[in-house]
Amino acid sequence: MKKIIIGAFALAFVITSAARADYAITGFFQQIIGLGDDTTGGITHEFDRINISASTTTDNGWEVGGKWQHEPFDRGYGPSALQMHVTNDLGTLVLGYTTDAVTNTMGRVAAMVPGGGTDAGFQYLFFGSTQGDRGVRFAEPYYAHNGHKAVYTPPSINGVNLSISYTPSHDFNKMDTRDRSPNGSANNVHQETVSIAANYSGELEGIGYTVALGSKNGNGIANFGNVGNDLNVITGSIKLTQGAWTVGYHIYDSGDSFGASNDSTQASSSGYNVALTHSMGNIVIGAGYSEQEAVNGTMYNTATAGSSENGVRNTNITHFGISYNLGGGVGTYIQMSDYDINDGDSMTTETSPQVIFAGISLGF
Repeated sequence: MKKIIIGAFALAFVITSAARADYAITGFFQQIIGLGDDTTGGITHEFDRINISASTTTDNGWEVGGKWQHEPFDRGYGPSALQMHVTNDLGTLVLGYTTDAVTNTMGRVAAMVPGGGTDAGFQYLFFGSTQGDRGVRFAEPYYAHNGHKAVYTPPSINGVNLSISYTPSHDFNKMDTRDRSPNGSANNVHQETVSIAANYSGELEGIGYTVALGSKNGNGIANFGNVGNDLNVITGSIKLTQGAWTVGYHIYDSGDSFGASNDSTQASSSGYNVALTHSMGNIVIGAGYSEQEAVNGTMYNTATAGSSENGVRNTNITHFGISYNLGGGVGTYIQMSDYDINDGDSMTTETSPQVIFAGISLGF
């Protein structure tokens, strides 16, 4: 009996000691069905997750919080997350973020069309053999690439929102490892990177607008040695809104970041997205176009065992979607994505499918 009483007091002490922060448990479930020509259809899932978050206020008035966002598998990048943040009068610092300053600040035009546009990547679950991407599709390199970033966001100044982030290395892209030995794919990734971005929102003649600019600058690809080109990415976006209509445009250019100074054929990669949506209460319809292209260049082509160092690899996807919010945290959508793929070799018979997919999701 004495042991039971002592155990009960110990348990009560642990509970009262730990219950100093407010906490919440939320989550997201989703099922997707897809089909198309030149591809395999089926039923699958994406971004299913359980979120555990907590926050508290310290004696000096700082807000300190954390979040564990867990998926059924080790994705290694967003939306998986294990992070902490500190907020005070100087702004917010997040440690362990999966997205950097550019990702957080740009208008994600590629995600506007219902069904996640070309950003969520649901169509890639049914056909993912695209050309011209560099780790991610239709976005800046290292978009939500790993969960080991530090991101600082100061208070807004005259409507200008600024964000700065630091990534020690893009090699560290596994959520389930804590050691700092590289685990990137063949190390064909850049090293420490600083990203900076800003956006501004306003209204002109009844048209709302948000403009954003950002850049990523970092050290060269690890296994290229001292001849690897530095990471230099420039990106920008604009969104215009009038009534129920929204139109957006996003562009990015990585230049020769994935090349080397001694390349006989220079590397390049770039892309853009444009989208238009119309909201009618619980229903949203939209159309979009995304395009990306890249030239491997000599060193990158060798490192990745590519088929051509000078061919212009290109993928564009025209997509149309409609969504219906059922209320109660339940959403539905259907999208058609029409691929056009070119590997830069005129002798190749390309596969450019049309994919139709539909999904239902529950957020709680």
